[in-house]
Amino acid sequence: MTFTRLKTLTALLVCALLALSFPGYVNGANNNKKGSQPAAPPEPEAVIEEVNAKQLEKLLADKDYVAVFWYARSCVTCDKVLAELEKIDDDTDSFGVDFVKINDKRLAKQYGIKNFPALTYFREKEPIIYDGDLMDEEGVLDFLTSLEAMDLPDRIEEVNAKILQKIIEDTDFVAVLFCPDHETCPPRVMDKQQCRKCAKALQELENIDDEADQLGIGFVKIHDEALADEYNLGNLPALVYYRHQTPIIYEGELQREEDVLEWLVQNKSTGDEDDVIEDVTSKTLSTLISNIDNLVVLFYDHGNDDSMTVLEELEQIDDDCDKHGIQFVKIDDAKAAGDYGIDSIPAIVYFEKEIPNVYDGDLMDEEQILKWLLGQLERDEIEDVTDEMLDTMIKEGRVIAVLFYDNNDKKSQKVLEELENIDDECDALGITFVKIDNPEEAVEYGINKVPKLIYFEKGIPTIYEGNLEDEEKLLKWLTDQTSSDQIEDITDEMLDLIIEKMPHVAVLFYDKDQKKSQKILAELENIDDECDQNDIAFVKIDDDKEAKEWGIDEIPSIVLFERGIPHIYEGDLMKEDELLGWLVHQKRYSEIPEVTDEMKDKLVENTEHLAVIFYDKDDKQDMRILNELENIDDELEKEGIVIVRIDNAAEAKEYGLDHLPALIYFENKIPALYEGDLMNEDEVLEWLLVQKKTATIEEVTDEILVNLINEHEYVVVFFTGPCEPGETCDHTLNALESIDDELDEAGIIFVTTEDTGVAKKYNVKTYPRLVFFRNRDPLHFTGDLDDEDEVLAWITDDETLEIPGKIEEVNVKMLDKILAENDHVVVFFYAEGDKKAQKILNELENIDDECEEKDIDFVKTSDDDIDKEYDLPGLPALAFYRHKFRTIYTGDLMKEEEILEWVIDLHESTADVIESVDRKTLQVLINDVEHLAVFFYDDECESCSDILEELENIDDDTDKHGIQFVKSNDVKLAHEIGIFAFPALVYYETGVPIMYDGNIASNEDVFNWILEQKADQSIQLIDRDQLAEYIGTKDFLAVVFYKEDDPDSPRVLRHIELIDDEAGEYGIYIVKMHDKLMAKKYGFRNPPGLTYFRKGKYINYDGDIDDEEEVLDWLTSPANMEMTDHIEQVNRKMFEKIRKNSDYVAVIFYSDECKQCPRVLAEVEHIDDEADKAGIDFVKIDDKQMAKEYGVFALPAIVFFKPTSKEPVIYAGDLYEEEQILTWLITQKDPSGDVIEDLEGERLVQLIEESGSIAVYFWNKTKCDICNSKAARKARLKKERDQHQQEGGAASAAAAFGSEVDPSDPAAGGDGAPAGTSGPGDAATAAAPPDSSAGKHEDDADGCEQCTKVLEELENIDDDCDKHGITFVKTRDFSVADGYGVHEYPALVYFEGGIPNVFEGELSEEEEVLQWLITQKTEDRIELITRQMLETMVEETQYLAVYFYKINCNICDQILEGLELIDDECDVFGIHMVKIQDPQLAKRYSIKTFPALVYFRNGNPLLFEGDLQNEQSVLEWLIDDDNRELADEIEEVNERMLDRLMAESTLLVVFFYDDDCAECEEILEELEEIDGEADMFGIDFVKIASMEAAKKYEIVNIPSLVYFRKQVPVLYDGDMHQHDKVITWLTSQDVFEIKNEIEEVNRKMLDKLLEENEFLSVFFCKTAGYCLWNLKINVCLLDEHNQPDSTAALEKLENIDSETDNLDITFVKMADSRYAKKWGVTKLPAMVYFRRRFPSIYRGDLLSEDEVLEWLRKNRFRQPELNIFMYALIALAFAFVVYTAFLLQCFKPAPPPPVQHPKQS
Repeated sequence: MTFTRLKTLTALLVCALLALSFPGYVNGANNNKKGSQPAAPPEPEAVIEEVNAKQLEKLLADKDYVAVFWYARSCVTCDKVLAELEKIDDDTDSFGVDFVKINDKRLAKQYGIKNFPALTYFREKEPIIYDGDLMDEEGVLDFLTSLEAMDLPDRIEEVNAKILQKIIEDTDFVAVLFCPDHETCPPRVMDKQQCRKCAKALQELENIDDEADQLGIGFVKIHDEALADEYNLGNLPALVYYRHQTPIIYEGELQREEDVLEWLVQNKSTGDEDDVIEDVTSKTLSTLISNIDNLVVLFYDHGNDDSMTVLEELEQIDDDCDKHGIQFVKIDDAKAAGDYGIDSIPAIVYFEKEIPNVYDGDLMDEEQILKWLLGQLERDEIEDVTDEMLDTMIKEGRVIAVLFYDNNDKKSQKVLEELENIDDECDALGITFVKIDNPEEAVEYGINKVPKLIYFEKGIPTIYEGNLEDEEKLLKWLTDQTSSDQIEDITDEMLDLIIEKMPHVAVLFYDKDQKKSQKILAELENIDDECDQNDIAFVKIDDDKEAKEWGIDEIPSIVLFERGIPHIYEGDLMKEDELLGWLVHQKRYSEIPEVTDEMKDKLVENTEHLAVIFYDKDDKQDMRILNELENIDDELEKEGIVIVRIDNAAEAKEYGLDHLPALIYFENKIPALYEGDLMNEDEVLEWLLVQKKTATIEEVTDEILVNLINEHEYVVVFFTGPCEPGETCDHTLNALESIDDELDEAGIIFVTTEDTGVAKKYNVKTYPRLVFFRNRDPLHFTGDLDDEDEVLAWITDDETLEIPGKIEEVNVKMLDKILAENDHVVVFFYAEGDKKAQKILNELENIDDECEEKDIDFVKTSDDDIDKEYDLPGLPALAFYRHKFRTIYTGDLMKEEEILEWVIDLHESTADVIESVDRKTLQVLINDVEHLAVFFYDDECESCSDILEELENIDDDTDKHGIQFVKSNDVKLAHEIGIFAFPALVYYETGVPIMYDGNIASNEDVFNWILEQKADQSIQLIDRDQLAEYIGTKDFLAVVFYKEDDPDSPRVLRHIELIDDEAGEYGIYIVKMHDKLMAKKYGFRNPPGLTYFRKGKYINYDGDIDDEEEVLDWLTSPANMEMTDHIEQVNRKMFEKIRKNSDYVAVIFYSDECKQCPRVLAEVEHIDDEADKAGIDFVKIDDKQMAKEYGVFALPAIVFFKPTSKEPVIYAGDLYEEEQILTWLITQKDPSGDVIEDLEGERLVQLIEESGSIAVYFWNKTKCDICNSKAARKARLKKERDQHQQEGGAASAAAAFGSEVDPSDPAAGGDGAPAGTSGPGDAATAAAPPDSSAGKHEDDADGCEQCTKVLEELENIDDDCDKHGITFVKTRDFSVADGYGVHEYPALVYFEGGIPNVFEGELSEEEEVLQWLITQKTEDRIELITRQMLETMVEETQYLAVYFYKINCNICDQILEGLELIDDECDVFGIHMVKIQDPQLAKRYSIKTFPALVYFRNGNPLLFEGDLQNEQSVLEWLIDDDNRELADEIEEVNERMLDRLMAESTLLVVFFYDDDCAECEEILEELEEIDGEADMFGIDFVKIASMEAAKKYEIVNIPSLVYFRKQVPVLYDGDMHQHDKVITWLTSQDVFEIKNEIEEVNRKMLDKLLEENEFLSVFFCKTAGYCLWNLKINVCLLDEHNQPDSTAALEKLENIDSETDNLDITFVKMADSRYAKKWGVTKLPAMVYFRRRFPSIYRGDLLSEDEVLEWLRKNRFRQPELNIFMYALIALAFAFVVYTAFLLQCFKPAPPPPVQHPKQS
């Protein structure tokens, strides 16, 4: 029995265990049982976060990809769109795109948002507006995550893994650059090789991003090492190319972007499964041509059978082309073909290095095509181009040689064969050689006979006049053209092209056979290069006919064309410098140009706004007037008015001008005569601006009037006859000015004239008289001229406008007027010059009378772009307008009878349906109809037709109430006004739209809603008394001032009415007023305007008054509602607005019934300003119910709201202590106010670079946390041991350890034994006192205590640092720490001006740290740096002194104190001094003993070997030029060093250059050649790359060479590439000499002066200091001993320096006693006079300058006197000569006897 029970219990136990082992199953069963138990709560729906302007700004700064949904309160469709977009919020988050919404119209306008709703996508702060359907959430998501949306110009976009996967799936071709993680390579930290390599590769690849985009290749980057490991990419960066999702790894060099692009293009076309020729777009084709050396393009038409047949044939040779490196593409784009001059399609063009060659063989023979292509690849022949290709190449400014030829001409063929021989040589010269067979293009360049060759350089053509068959001569000519500076000769056709295409062109009109022209041309060749440098094209033309066309009678002449406006040069052409100055001046400064009558005619024809001054240059009064008008030239240019002058009396008479000067203004060729005072330039300027901006009745002459009548359809002329101011005609004219604008809007020109010649011609006998010319047909006005309304009505009356028997020609303005005023109009639209249209018009003239009988107006119009203006399908077109609604005729326009029948049927039919309107008509209706309802629908909308049928039932009812009902299916227009869901109904009242948000299918609801909108008139009209009352009684009052008779006023008021109710919720009362005086009083001279009164104080609205939401935002803005310095009282609505716009808000709830509230309010008022300064908005609210909602049940109470918490905080302190309240508020705003700010990455680096004084605490939180946890654990174990020891039981201790301590932990005394057991000796150990191990634990704890407490200690001095202007931050960014050589933590580094200094003391002693920081801030100390810091500073600092020392070195500290004394002086000389403790680094610079000083000059080290304890000797060594200068190298200096050299060096040459200047490197190499030679002459030679320094010394052009003699600069204007000329210039006497001062020289300079000068006076002296600071062209000799008589003598001698110059004696001084002894000078000071290098020493008194001058004068003009020594020397010489002659004579041997003749013998 017992066994049975045991079995049963065992079975139950097993079951229980099984049940426990399947908890999910049991739970599932329970859930099934308890059906009433709810399931897991559903996840909250995704909601797009609402932000304000500040939050959006921060979000854009922090996030790379942000989608912003803009909405408006009055926008009905916004809610529908938002509901759809909420569905993709989570998806956008997963793709790394932040999605937010905002209601801020002012901010929206800044980003170009005008209609709502709208979506803007910000990619790295760059916005792009989504223009698709916002109701299509999937389309929006695709857009946000598409490569196209993410694309930024010249930037490779960064993506995450999820976006990358989507891009690879959606895009056929994607290049992905894999880079290390941001943690590995933080931004701007380049301390690792792979980081630098990645940054460099990225920089290079950015250059080809746009080209890749145009080729259809996406380019992105990703920082994801894990993903890179999945692809086994190895070392990063790496480039992977996904082609149809298949990856290909690039194995080349990533920094060679051109190779990468070529690889991408090649892999884009090769390897495809389908062997097809790739189709490209026009933009892609342009990129391919620019980047592919060998490219074949097939221009074809997909709908053309021949094209498709050719394409099939060419597919067979695509692979062969690929094998030979020829890229093959095709394009189906007629416009692109036209751009390249392809008229017949299909066509093949081969591009080799961008040069095109058209294939003219059989396109059906693919073998022949392939052979031709391979032949093009292998052989070099001159490429054939089209005219469009040629224009493109010329426009790009290439150097081109163009052969114009005829393929059927034998001579052309022969020339072509010869010129093929020099094609390669032209390529070597950089000349592109092409040919063109196009007679029309040749004629454009003035070529009538081919073959002919033209050379183009910078777009300027030059014709070759030699024999084209002699290729050698041609090649030599082309070579000369590339290197010569000759002015190019052009034809008249070329001249027209150049003037049109180039902004500044100087043209020399000359005669090549004229000697004067030849002479002038030779002079002007000298300034051709200077013109090029100033971007002025200089050409010449030998064409008398062209000269006459421009009105040039005298040859040679120069004309400068500035943007087509000619300026004639009237100076001496032989003075090229003056001409160059004039050309540059005309380019830089605007003056009124002189023109000829021919020039004037061209300007009138081509210039929209032109003012012409007719004057007589010989009349002084005219010239004075012209000078006055020069003052307004710049203002006119800004306004777009061109002003010119002309001295031509005959031309003036053609305009009827009898008295000069005179001014005529031309606007669109219509002239107006100025009748005012030309001496008053302000009046002239005002008149011209009025003429341009407003329509006025122009004053004309008879001659001008005749032209106007002949050229324009409608001209009204007011003939005044002789009319004086104040007469009846003058009053009538002023009255008629009021209708000029209306006539101008109708396209009718209104002019007036006092001349009577034309008046007599048209039978005008009495004055004044008004005549209307309609297409040159006159009609006299017989009514009352003083009644301008009657005049206007007569002119615009249909009967007046009509010409019997003719269809009237109207312009656009007149057409708009006719359509607006007439119910039935037929309009014939056509293009002027269209012959077919003329035939149709002849037919239509037959039905014009029948239409008039039916009261149907029939007009025609041929204005430019009329088809686009009226949205027509094409021209010609015929349309019938009934009540502005258009119907286009679709039948045969040549059958006038059918047209007439169609017109009459439409005229007599009645429309019982809602009229459909086009875009143009709808825009007219919105502007003209006061009450308009528009039903927007979509053709694809299924329910729209049913709803439309319902709305047809209320069409007549709306008509009865004066509401016009129309429909439109223009989806694009609907999107523009924010409609994305169809159908939709919009009600317009005075042009202001209101969206219907009810049930659109219910016609009754729609009708009632429309009537409600029409009847809504809510703004009260007030008078002056009411205004005064309301200002005194209303807290917030908005007054709309408007003009009662202004047609725009109803629209403005309607906008304001839309926000009246909502403004009332804020306590703002809106009224309207049409009192002009009150409007003027409050600043509105020309209403409408809005004035806002807050407790009597007013401000005016300066925004868009037509934007009601912007107005409401402005009215309810907390900044505008704040009216006093007290705490503002607000209501619930106002508080919600403040809460939304402010981050921190403090509210005091009070009640008028509360007795203590007034006292508390008075106390709190004292801290309102302080709260504002702290960024806390303080308001008060009298609302008990609202207080209870926030948990306030006793008043008064202060509640604080902050953005990080939904629930507010209630103040629980003393309400009578305002200081305590203020402290509490500030603490609530920033609880961590005393905490050191934590910064990382780029923000920290930027702060270090920009902050003047900053202390950075580098610490490692992870290490400290580990250390703390170990210490805490060990302390706990120690405590437990102590407790067990006190209990006195080893067993109990062991038990305790067994239950509490991990037995496997040896630190806890366990050895892995089971619980409850003890190992040997455990008890003893437990009972024993703390051993050495415990002591070690305590040491560890102490170490960690230091690690964690340092930061707490430093927090105490944060505020003190702020008071001393020191920013204190902390960071755990190891990469930044590594960059500054910080490897041990914690560490403190102080940066001043970006220069680091490491703290060496005890960081836990905050007072010591603070004192050190203050010392660093207030005193200029030598900074302590690390090795990495030193490496950076050596590279970046030009002059750096580094003090190497050791710790615990007494002598090191003593010397350091001494060096601190000269630190400031070093700074003055631009030398930065630092210290470093790094023995290993010291060995690198051969430092064996410490301390030591190393001087780095532009990175070159020099070890100091003197006495470091003598700081003055150290300073002298540092600033010594010999130590500063580097051998064979021009020294680089900074600004401070340059200033010091300026002060100390008397002869200083400075080369100003720029690091990015390629030319500067070449010049520097040349100048290095003469650096040593300049030093020998005592000239210091330095270089500086600083724009600030250049500006300081007024250096405009870079590079520049400036010679400073005693700080007096002289600019070298020669060729800096020739160093021998530079040194000759530097050492020349003209440059060396400074007037009125004796110059100092050295030995080398003195020797040079002795060679160059016959007469030289040298003053040898001892005063080093005086000579150093008083330098001219004299020689002062200095030595170590300074004597006062040298100074006095030098001062005296300075007085006669000018007199010695007059005597042609160069006077110099020299400080060289040894060199003085060479000339016999033993005592200083002394004067030596050299005459042809023969010295004479002055023995007189040097302090008597008159005696010195007299001595010099005598020596200058007297023969040298011979002293006794010289006489003796001459006598001895003479005696020696005589004695020698005597000896020769005495000892002369006897002559031998003569030889006897044989016969004699």
